[in-house]
Amino acid sequence: MGDDTPTQRRLLIGDLHNHSLLSDGEGDPLTAFAQMRAAGLDFAALTDHASIPRHIVGGLRVEDYPSAAGFPLVRTAPRSLDQAEWVAAGHFADLHDDPGQFTAIRGFEWTEPWLGHINVWGSSEFLPVTTPGTVTGLHDWLVAEQPDALFGYNHPGREDGRFEGFRHDARLVDRMVSLEMFNRYDDYIAVGVRHGEPSPLLACLRAGWRPGLIGVSDEHGRDYGLRGKGRTGVWAESHDRAGVAAALLRREVFATREPGLRLSATLDSATLGSRVAPAAHRLSVDLDATERWAGHDLVAQVLADDGDLLPGALAEVPLDPQGATSVDLDLPGRYPWLVLRIAVLGTSDRSIGLDEEHPLASRALAYGSPWWLRSDAWDD
Repeated sequence: MGDDTPTQRRLLIGDLHNHSLLSDGEGDPLTAFAQMRAAGLDFAALTDHASIPRHIVGGLRVEDYPSAAGFPLVRTAPRSLDQAEWVAAGHFADLHDDPGQFTAIRGFEWTEPWLGHINVWGSSEFLPVTTPGTVTGLHDWLVAEQPDALFGYNHPGREDGRFEGFRHDARLVDRMVSLEMFNRYDDYIAVGVRHGEPSPLLACLRAGWRPGLIGVSDEHGRDYGLRGKGRTGVWAESHDRAGVAAALLRREVFATREPGLRLSATLDSATLGSRVAPAAHRLSVDLDATERWAGHDLVAQVLADDGDLLPGALAEVPLDPQGATSVDLDLPGRYPWLVLRIAVLGTSDRSIGLDEEHPLASRALAYGSPWWLRSDAWDD
């Protein structure tokens, strides 16, 4: 396969979530980008924590917080960036940014220990958690002060507050560009399900967000770019910050944990993350899963929301690990979205936490961003 899709977009593989000594990581921020480039990544971000300032932590009372059970977590907020470190992070990114060869991005992780963590990229400043227990402070800041910044949900569902139930804000739908399906070595498709919570994927989409699906390493050590952790593939028109941002805004992205995996897929000729008119759907998948998976039974699982705690697998389409597959889908109902999950039959992924017989218990190699089917559920 060549380097381009039919739209002449180039596949870039990168990592949008990493930490350093600027917050609670162990790695040197001066050399982190160089390590990620040497590991074969095309783009990478440093996103050190911006957490609850100590003066706010000291003055917060349990009756001021939305969860009495979650209140003790407030005092566990990690060390946060300060202004000088934010400036330094930008300097390191600019120093290593090499358009056409390697894209270095500065971001930060808005870190509320009970509510959840949210990455922000492309902002001119950073924001500590000034409104503990609610995302409204971050939302308002993004609208009023950072009109070009992008953001997304990290390790979704890991924290009990679940971003205030993935609290929706119509002002920010276009700029909420990511949901981590792979974080470090783990698949997040079923987080919380054993406790009666819906899959983070379902909860996020039901709330009205339209994210791309990504994978990240969330590196806190010194091994930047380590194989086996999450990575993000973006189909970009240019190899630079603008090209990566534009691909995220189009949601023409996918999550993977497999170095070298290439995924290009269309539904009725619509690329990943696109809107699709209701029709008889033809799914086309072009996959290169590297020699490691030759001889394995790979499938494209077509996921949708059938009202349960987990996405339903509407179809399982056998795939060539290094080739193209096309198939007509006979969908039993009308759904607001479909998600492509590339999985290995006969395997079991312990990080998912489902019984081995469940269709989603198998090891996933990739998640494609949702296709949005035009329906009453689509909100322009």
